[in-house]
Parts: sequence; structure tokens; C-alpha cells
Amino acid sequence: MRVGDCPNCRAPVEFRPGAGKVKVCDYCHTVVLRGEFKLENLGRVADLVDTQSPLKVGLSGHHSGNAFTIVGRIQKSNGAGTWDEWCLGFDDGRTAWLSESEGEWNLMLPLDGVGVPPADQLRPLASFQLRDRLFVVEEVGHADTVAAEGQLPDFNRQHVYCDATGPKGAFCSLDYADNGSGEAFVGARTSIDQLGFDKAELAPTPKRDALKQARCPNCNGTLELKAPDAVKRVACPYCGALLDAGSGDLAFLQLLDKPPYEPVLPLGSEGTLLKTQWTVLAFLIRSTNVEGTRYPWEEYLLWNQQAGFRWLMNSNGHWTFLTPIAAGDVGLSFRKATWNGKGFKAYQQVFAVTDYVAGECYWQVTVGEQAKASEYVEPPESINCDETDTEATFTHGLMLSADEVKQAFRLKATMPVAQGIAPAQVNPHKAKLGSQFAWAGIWSVVFLALLIAFSVIGDTREFMRTTFTVPPGVKPGTPESQQFSQPFTIDKKVPLEVEFEAPGLDNAWLAVQLDLVNEDTGEVVSVSPEASYYQGVDDGERWSEGSRSNSKQTAEVDPGKYVLRATPSFEQTSMAARDYLVVVKADSGTGLCCPFFIFLLLFAGPLVTALRSSSFETRRWNEAVFQTSPGVSTFPYAKQEDDE
Repeated sequence: MRVGDCPNCRAPVEFRPGAGKVKVCDYCHTVVLRGEFKLENLGRVADLVDTQSPLKVGLSGHHSGNAFTIVGRIQKSNGAGTWDEWCLGFDDGRTAWLSESEGEWNLMLPLDGVGVPPADQLRPLASFQLRDRLFVVEEVGHADTVAAEGQLPDFNRQHVYCDATGPKGAFCSLDYADNGSGEAFVGARTSIDQLGFDKAELAPTPKRDALKQARCPNCNGTLELKAPDAVKRVACPYCGALLDAGSGDLAFLQLLDKPPYEPVLPLGSEGTLLKTQWTVLAFLIRSTNVEGTRYPWEEYLLWNQQAGFRWLMNSNGHWTFLTPIAAGDVGLSFRKATWNGKGFKAYQQVFAVTDYVAGECYWQVTVGEQAKASEYVEPPESINCDETDTEATFTHGLMLSADEVKQAFRLKATMPVAQGIAPAQVNPHKAKLGSQFAWAGIWSVVFLALLIAFSVIGDTREFMRTTFTVPPGVKPGTPESQQFSQPFTIDKKVPLEVEFEAPGLDNAWLAVQLDLVNEDTGEVVSVSPEASYYQGVDDGERWSEGSRSNSKQTAEVDPGKYVLRATPSFEQTSMAARDYLVVVKADSGTGLCCPFFIFLLLFAGPLVTALRSSSFETRRWNEAVFQTSPGVSTFPYAKQEDDE
């Protein structure tokens, strides 16, 4: 549908119905606004930058069963990079935006009738709510619209933008005009394959061909780039030159210092981790300074054509595989993070500096750039956040063993020896603790059952039962007071229990020296049970204390023919009842001492393991550090020692 002529060059300007009120002139790149009465000139835009996008205005596709056509395109720049945003006109009259940045695609629809937070309240990791959805800010910045083509809903030269993510892949972009008014666009991440484009109509990627075997402009060294479509920075491995690849050609930026050592994983090497084949694109050395001491670590950028980018970090010989995750899927509270239904405890917060870089990077890396790095752990996993003034990125970490890394990349050299305890390292003692206590409990139950069983079915034979009477008029403990039992036989070696009872004892005590005399050998086994029982009434209250019975155990006695000699001792003035019963029988119990030591032995291992587990955790958390600003450190978990 023709509306009129371009106000600048008088070329014909056509508007597609329902696609927007702004059209970029195909001839002079003037932005034309379809006003109420005439076409207005909003000024010219620059020529489009070759961003190597496979899309173009006019392509058709479909999403969720709805057909659309790409009707317009704008290019934005924040000073660090340029990206494309494509305007989609659906057949049902809706307008959507498809943003393309660093290989990621986001399809968004305008969300009308909602209030957006003021732009000055937005910062990385801040949260805001749109209707029933909560979003977390990942990036905030100022963008300029540097180029455009096709038909657009509106046009802003400069604006503040905010990219945020919500749970389950939700994505939100806020755009603020010069007058402070804001618009919200909400959608989700997608891919080219999900948008139903005809692959035959997608544009080729000349950047791949141009950079596939580029040469370093500083040393002329051959650079066989593995991911030329995504690369933004290249660090030459030969001369250390940092090169810009944003325009499709390599441009010299600065000369970096030589690496302090060779990387463990050579650039360009390939390996299979977690069932995916990865190529090592870049090698970075980052560090933090804690109370004047520098702590460095290595980061390797991995790339797969379908899966995208991952990181492999080596810190003191401990390896961690890092996968990017959306900020909207992470819940942050005081010294705690939650993700995927798991809780992670805050371990450290430091200010990390990039000291060295080599290889290909998908962002515009610079040596000396600084970010606040926070780590939350739940071994063997971790949640990591790198935060700058304008951006926050999250990764999920999974610890790997050095052998796993060595086998994955088929390394022949000796791997660095792990030193100290890694933040997310699994406590080897804690892993054993549960099973050890479980087995100790199981064996304790078995042992207790055996004790009960033996006490029930044990040897309960009674060898002798005799009632003795203290002769009248005898003195306690004298030969005249002695009495003897009838002979009895013990047929095998067995411990004995000697029971003693004086049923008529009242307000008196009675002790008896009981001697088991082996008539064959003359050997004597002696025990001395004693009973005392007192009772009375005080202030109308009846009381009693003591017992009229007692028992003693012996060690094992030899088989043979025995006689029991009883020599009583008593209080003559109060001794009224003179009868007492003595029973000699086999001791079916094991005694109190033996079970105690068996239980102690059963739980000795778990208790030692528990102590070692506690020591491991103490050493781990004593290394935790939190920095409120560079050089200002606190150690909230470390044991404080008094200065001497």
C-alpha cells in the first residue's frame, strides 16, 4: 500500500498494513513517520553493519502455529558491541520482536497496560514484577539505534534498555525513551530451527569463510578459528596480540604479556565431557587479591556447535564444569541461593580480575577487567555469579576429577596435583558417615537381639538351693556360726550366679561369706553378698530403704564336686530373723562390661569418621572470604585466634 514519497529523496515509500507507522526509505535511509496528515522526516540512519546474521527482511516463518514475516530490522550498539533486533509482523495482526545477540535468540511480544519500574532503579540482580511474573535484571545499559531498514512500530535514537530473565526460560526486555516512558516486551529464548524458516532462504555466513584461516595482523601467524561466527575477541597464541573480530576482519587492539605458563588444555584441543564433544576456544587467567596475597585460577572456554559455550575452571588442581543459567531461575537471599529445587550456601565473594587471555572469546574481553564473583556451594555443585556495574551472569558448576578431564581430552602430561579443599569439593568422610552409622545401628540391633536370646535360652541350671538358719547364741563371723550345704556337682566349666535372700530381715543387716569349696582340688571360690533393710514412720509417713536380697557373679569355675560353706555376720542386738536362702546357678548373662565395650567398638568407626568430617568442613569454611570492595576482606566462618 503506497502512502507517499520520502520527505528527503522523494522516492516512493510503502507501508504494509498493520506493521507499523515508521518506514526506513530503501534509497536514502531516511526514517519516515506516517503522521496523521503527512509523512514526517525523522532523520537518516547509517548503513547497516554486516553482523553476519542469517536473517533478512522479507523472510517468512511460523511460531506456535502462527505465520509471520520479517518486516523490519534495527541495529543497536552499546559501545561494546552491535546487535540486531528483527520486527515480525504476524498474519493475525500482532507485532513481535526477535533479538539476536551472541548466538542467542529471544522472541518477545509487547506487554501493554503494565507499569514498568523507573529506569534509575534498575541494576544487575535487581528484581521487578510484571503482572504475575517476577524477573531478575541481567543487563542494564544505554543503546543507540545506529541503523535500520524496513517497517517499524516506532523509532527511538537513544534509549536505556534492561534485559531480565524469569523462571522457566522467560525473558523480558524493557526499553525507555528519552522522556522516561518505558515499554515492556516479554517472551522466551528460542532458536532458528523453532521459528520455521526455510533453511534454503537463510543467508550464508561469510564471516565464517573470512575468518576460518585468518592471519594475525601483528605477527602474520595463521589463526585457525574454531567459532568464527561467534568470536568477538581473538588473542594470538604466537605474539600475544589481542585482536578485535567484531567487523569480520581482525584488527589489532593491544599487545598482551606473554603467558606465565602453558595451559593444561591446549587451545583447539577436543574432548568429550558429559556426553558432549567440546573444543577449547580460549584460555584465561583470572585472580583475586586477598589481604595482599594474589590467588589465581584458570578458565577454559569450551564450545560446541549445537550446545554453545561452557567453561572449565581449574583452581589449585580442582576442576569445575560451568554451564550458563538464567538469573531468573536463581533465588538469592542472605548468604543462600536456590536453583532447581536445591539450596546452596554462600561460600565467597571476591573481586576477580582478568590477568591474561589467549584464543577466541565471544565477548569483548579486555585484560584488567574486573567483576564481583560470588560462589554458593552444595557439594559437588555450585552456583556462581559474575557481576559488573551493567551485567550479571550466572553459571551452574559441577566438580570433576582430574582423571575425568585427562581422559576426556586424552592428555599425556601429568595433571596438576590438587591442593587444599575446593569450595564445592565433596566431603569424603561425610559420604561414608551415613552408611557407617547405619551399619553400626544394624549390628547393634543384632547384638542386642543376641543378648536377649541368650538370656532367654541360656544356661539356667540350678546347682544348689539351701535355706540356712543362724544358730542361736553364736557370735557373728565365728566358726560356730558356720553351716555347710549338701555336696553338689558342677558338670562343666561355667560362670556362676549366687543369689542370697533373707526374707524376714527387718531393721537389720546380714552379710554372709559364701565359700564354694571344690572337694576334689580344694580350690575355693568366695563371694560376700550383703542385705540390709530398714523401715519406719516419720511424721505419719512410712518409709523404707535397702533390700532383703542380693546376688554376686563369679568367673568361670571348673567342673567338680562342691560344698558351700556359709559364715554369717550380723548385728546381734537387732538380729531377729535368722533364716536366709542361698541359690547357686549357672550365670546366663554376659555381664554389663562386655556389651558396653562391644557397643563402643561398633560405634568407634563412625565417631572417628564424624570427627574427621567435622575437621574437613572446618578447614573448608575457614578459607571462605567475603569482600565488600577490592582489598576489604572478612572471614565469617574462620576461627578467630587471639593475638599474642
